[in-house]
Amino acid sequence: MTTDLPIGDLRFYDNQVPALAAGDWQINLAHTLDGITTGTMRATQNLVVSAPQFAMDPALVLNRYPPADSTGPYDTVLPHIVLNDALLPWERVMTGTADANRTPWLALLVLGEDEITGGTTSPTRTQTTTVSSFRTADSTVLKPTVTPEGDVADDDPCTFIQIPTTLFTALVPRLEELRFLTHCRESHIGDKAEQGLETDGVFSAVIANRFPVAPATGAGALKSIVHLVSLEGLHDYLVDQPDFGTHTSVALVSLASWAFHTTPDNPQDFRGLVHNLVGHEYDGGSCSPETMWLRLPELQGYLGTLAGSEVLHRVTDGFVPLGYRLRTGEQTLAWYRGPCAPVRTTPPRTAGRTPYPSADAALIYQKDFGVFDASLATAWQAGRSLALADRAFAQALHDFRLRAHQLTDRLLQQLNSDAFTAGGPGDLRLDARAQDNVLARLTTDLLNSLNIATALAPVTTPLTAPAVTATAPADPRRTVKDFLADSDVQGLIGTVATVDLVPVVAWLARLRLLYPLPFNLLVPDERMLPPESLRFFHLDENWLTALTDGALSVAVQSTRDIHLHQVMDDTIRQTTRAAAQAIRAQRTGVAAPPTATTGDGPVSGFLLRSALVSGWPNLAVRGTRSDGSPLPLLRLDHLTPSLLLCLFDGVPDTVELSEPQEGFRFGVDDDRKIPLRRPTATGGTLGEQLQGDDLLLGSLRPGGHGVLDVTAAVTAIQTALTAANTPVAEFGPGDFALQMVKSPEAVQFTSQTS
Repeated sequence: MTTDLPIGDLRFYDNQVPALAAGDWQINLAHTLDGITTGTMRATQNLVVSAPQFAMDPALVLNRYPPADSTGPYDTVLPHIVLNDALLPWERVMTGTADANRTPWLALLVLGEDEITGGTTSPTRTQTTTVSSFRTADSTVLKPTVTPEGDVADDDPCTFIQIPTTLFTALVPRLEELRFLTHCRESHIGDKAEQGLETDGVFSAVIANRFPVAPATGAGALKSIVHLVSLEGLHDYLVDQPDFGTHTSVALVSLASWAFHTTPDNPQDFRGLVHNLVGHEYDGGSCSPETMWLRLPELQGYLGTLAGSEVLHRVTDGFVPLGYRLRTGEQTLAWYRGPCAPVRTTPPRTAGRTPYPSADAALIYQKDFGVFDASLATAWQAGRSLALADRAFAQALHDFRLRAHQLTDRLLQQLNSDAFTAGGPGDLRLDARAQDNVLARLTTDLLNSLNIATALAPVTTPLTAPAVTATAPADPRRTVKDFLADSDVQGLIGTVATVDLVPVVAWLARLRLLYPLPFNLLVPDERMLPPESLRFFHLDENWLTALTDGALSVAVQSTRDIHLHQVMDDTIRQTTRAAAQAIRAQRTGVAAPPTATTGDGPVSGFLLRSALVSGWPNLAVRGTRSDGSPLPLLRLDHLTPSLLLCLFDGVPDTVELSEPQEGFRFGVDDDRKIPLRRPTATGGTLGEQLQGDDLLLGSLRPGGHGVLDVTAAVTAIQTALTAANTPVAEFGPGDFALQMVKSPEAVQFTSQTS
């Protein structure tokens, strides 16, 4: 496997077979020492290679298509499931075939509600029992012959479904078909939300062999239920005419399940949801970009007056009027805007800036209208409250200040002491010692006269730098402040105190990316982000600065702390931004794409509240500049199952939302044809569609269940590729997946200025 894929590309593999299959294993070691002892020394070690057997961690499910509980025209797709474990489908050995270790033990079944026996209280018709009870023999229910592994207890829970034997034969893949319905795929995870994905971007996929049943014209949507089942112990029955004996039904372990509805319309498929996403913003057939910013809907009826113009201006800039109680008890209103603004704000002055010492200092009073702007004051108080709630951060901040003050005292002592050689702040040294300076002043003649030259040799070089006589400062506080303001002193403090600053900066970096902030501070009014909406914004650097000032105000005990905060403000700001840029790479294990930004540029993003997020949790998000180069992601997170927050390091010219490349759909087009793709790079681009070479798929099993005859389909595809002068010598699961794939849908939003 490699990880050199560009963002958006996909690579297929036939399989990824583990070095050791799941099960109980024993290591035996024998050692004979010739001439030292007689006999053979032996040692035995038992071990269990664990893998899901009767249950599976839901976190292993990365993507499902069609999405759970969705509705759409799915009758031309083959449902599939993507697992966040590339080895899982081959971790158990399926006997009965010459290539057992490459035959997966999992299958994906598409069933109707009336095709499953029992389980009427479950939405997916599952039944739950214990492992021991499930394995108990039954004369009418066929159960797999499976021996539990050493880490499976008899009373462990087991979820299963039960289907008639006639349907089992009609629907379940044959043993030789299983390998074509499971493969591995590799994709870049740099455009995905953080969900504990494998850093190498390699996943396994299991494809169903049945098309969902389409509803009759004019009828309502039809429900389909999908189950990822274990076929371990059932290999003898994966043939055309199995012998079920007295059994009338088959029990299958269900490791994952979901349901969806098929309809001729498309209100809840990807295309339909994207259309609904911007459908509210259309006016007369065109979409107004102004409605896509994070702010309240435009207010009507306020024009014509000075106050009305001010309200309209404030709302356009993203402010929200909120109730505000004065200290005197009166109720009024104040304007508030969070860190996500629909306009680009002017960054605060950094050189020599005085941090806000309190929330009141950040409160803005608009005297023309008698109204407060509490945005920055709220940011300051939020930062302070979050810092006070985190004991580890408060301790780290205290340790940094203590260390910096100790260094300041040492340096100031050098400057004011006759025992040191410093002529000014630029001559100060952190490793200087008074005794070294005293010894450097002693001349050779003096040492000889005292008869101690040998004891102090080889220190014989006289001091040439002039001694500095310090005078008592008239204002000690002013002296310390001026001393701290010197760039040489700040450099020395920053060099040594950087280690103490690391945990402080790490915490502030997360704060800067809005991780610990309550959502109501980001979106103070629900009307700003209605259901099924996408809203863009710029991060307000002024708001983030006030937020940081509030956090750093914790445990300020003296004017020295205030001075230190002021002189170190720019250093902390720069290191915090750099740390924020590295957080996503640290959390995902994937390096960000190269960027031309210096770390001081703007940050932008969007909030997406839609069924797109819950239906496609691995939704791909890509921001690009006008030259096509990718823009680094600072954060891409699910705040709720249906709410996605994205932050870009810069302002993209184009934002693309697409179905994840590792979650490609499989199936045929509306005419039941397969658009053939080039299987190799010979003669063109690998994966490109072969013009005019569409294969009409007629490879369905008899019986009218819409089950694909995989063996016949593979043969037909191979024949068609050969006829198109693009033959494949050893046609495998990866080749089959390439031909059956339906390209992911995507939508692009382009900046007005691009």
